Amino acid sequence: MMKKWMTATAAAAILVGTMSSAALAFEDLDGVSNADKIMELRDRGLVSGISKTKFVPHEKITAQQAIPLIVKSLQLSLAHFTFVKAPEASDYFTNIPNDAWYAEAFIIAHLNGVPIDKDVNPNANVTREQFVQWLMAGLSATGEYGFTEMYFELADEKHVSEGYMNAIQTALNGGLIELEEGDRFRPQAPITRAEAAIMVRNAVQFVEEHAAPIEEPTVDPILSGDVKTSTIAVNEDIQKVVLDMGERPHPGWNVTIEGIDFIDDTAVIRYSVSYPDPAALYPMVIAHPKAETYLSSKFKNVTYQLVAVHDRISDPDAPVEGAGSPGAAGIYEEGQAPEGDASEHAAK
Repeated sequence: MMKKWMTATAAAAILVGTMSSAALAFEDLDGVSNADKIMELRDRGLVSGISKTKFVPHEKITAQQAIPLIVKSLQLSLAHFTFVKAPEASDYFTNIPNDAWYAEAFIIAHLNGVPIDKDVNPNANVTREQFVQWLMAGLSATGEYGFTEMYFELADEKHVSEGYMNAIQTALNGGLIELEEGDRFRPQAPITRAEAAIMVRNAVQFVEEHAAPIEEPTVDPILSGDVKTSTIAVNEDIQKVVLDMGERPHPGWNVTIEGIDFIDDTAVIRYSVSYPDPAALYPMVIAHPKAETYLSSKFKNVTYQLVAVHDRISDPDAPVEGAGSPGAAGIYEEGQAPEGDASEHAAK
């Protein structure tokens, strides 16, 4: 995996911090609202200044600074994804160099559902509405949270771009952002370093106060070799994705495709597995648990995400939840295509 988080460039050091600067104070935060929150992030190693004593709170930030800040602060990662090949920025973006210090952060954000345009300019300033949308998408990737649904009237609501209001309203309900004097939000204004840092600090605090207890991670069955994956071209337009547990001595094993998420030209296969109950008795009949689904060939990148290890199957004759159910992904016998034209079942 790439290890280019912080090369020694001025751009890299602007927001994503290290603990080495934690012992010094910023001298240019006098009069800055919520300066204590910026200092808190600095002390936690999440932000740093352009020097040991200068934070430059009113400077605008760019996409290449904003995305790593969100990814690192919310601890987004690729731990729950399995790749056929190591992902590169060029798989998802046209203007993000694979060797850029921020490339890994863009990959992580993208695969965690942060809506970054394919042609994003990493050097462009980020607007306040854009940063809030990215931040709230990143927060959603950390878990499921409940928000009140009070609607906040914005004096400058007409300036909010289509598709951004929901993130703004959710952030207001969660206390991550506040309206300014006169109930203004200034959605099109470039966000400053101070504003971004304060929003991120509020998001971090929200996650810490509301996140469910973290469970011990399960070893991914694909990484352990329990499940083999393959993609097979059916024709020019359709490809078949197979998750295969191989031959087993009885029907106690199962693999299920729970669904598919589509992100540009990437298909994320969400799957679960079941293992036999050691105390149960199974008929000694060779079984071959396998799950298949069909995708459009336009999805060049296929990744896999383990979503659950189900309760072990003690009754092999009991129906498996989700098996054979309709939806974007289906379970089919080997060699059996879905009923109807295969293109009807391919992802559009």
